[in-house]
Amino acid sequence: MKTSTPVVALALIAVLGTGVGCARVRSKAAMKDGNKDYKEENFKKAVDDYERATRLDPNFSEAWFYLGSSHQAQYRPGKETPENKKQLEDAIDAFKKSLETNPGQTEGQKNVKRNTLAALIGIYAEEPYKNYEEAQKYAQQLVADNPNDSKNLYALANLYEKFLKVPEAEAVYKKVAEQNAKDAKACGALAAFYNKPNWDEAGEPWVEGSDKPRRAKFDQAIGVLEQCAAIDPTDHTGYQKVASFYWDKAYRDPLLTDEQKNAYADKGLENVNKALELKPDYFEAVIYKGLLYRVKAGATSDRRAKAQFLETAQDLQKQGLELKKQAAESAPATPAASGGQ
Repeated sequence: MKTSTPVVALALIAVLGTGVGCARVRSKAAMKDGNKDYKEENFKKAVDDYERATRLDPNFSEAWFYLGSSHQAQYRPGKETPENKKQLEDAIDAFKKSLETNPGQTEGQKNVKRNTLAALIGIYAEEPYKNYEEAQKYAQQLVADNPNDSKNLYALANLYEKFLKVPEAEAVYKKVAEQNAKDAKACGALAAFYNKPNWDEAGEPWVEGSDKPRRAKFDQAIGVLEQCAAIDPTDHTGYQKVASFYWDKAYRDPLLTDEQKNAYADKGLENVNKALELKPDYFEAVIYKGLLYRVKAGATSDRRAKAQFLETAQDLQKQGLELKKQAAESAPATPAASGGQ
């Protein structure tokens, strides 16, 4: 009896299908072995496991990602040897292969893609492969997948800052703050950006290699922070954040006169008192209040006033530490993990 061609073809497809399915099962088993070794930080052995997983299933994007991560974990920055450099080269190749094979359909695949893009951005943002165009290319892909995701936008902003693309970074921070107008954290991120020394004395973006001193835009930072506090006037943390910025400026800026330091300290006290009106046992505010009085003590030449400010600062420090202790004692205990029987 002759077997018809269609029947033979179907039988062949069934055999091939079984083979493919078997390879995928073995690939997942290798992936499981790799995850175990990865968790135990046995990255060299993990590389062997993940390589086996990708040989058995060349489209296993998650295995490619962890293969890259295992190579990257073995790379030592600053170590100038061919073997060390190859670890990073192999990591880049595996990360790129993960992107090529990732359809980005399931939530798991999307998460792997985000992590892969983040890894490539990190590599191209640092030596020895520091490259703005490459890093930005992957950062733009990260943002393109979810243009309104604040985490992705912050990654892009951080990249711009690292490469001194100050106007571009500012635009992104503003975008996040505008998209999240009622979110004090987004507002605070913009304020923190203005409080970094990204500009020269003329207010222009600082240029690498310039002999001009770097400056922050403190007044703009404070202006944004005050807007943040106004989002919810009943939130004591907003006023405390403003006070902390004033203290940091008065304490750390060596170019300030004593008169300016005193003025900033007074502004800080004004805001810290607002925080304490809302929450009298707010120990962080009490401690900062003491620090602001220490600034005032250092900014005056009046010996009597200096002594009074220091005494007040010491009393506030004791009060703040006691409140902190009470808060820790009254906090609910973390339940101990029960061992399995």
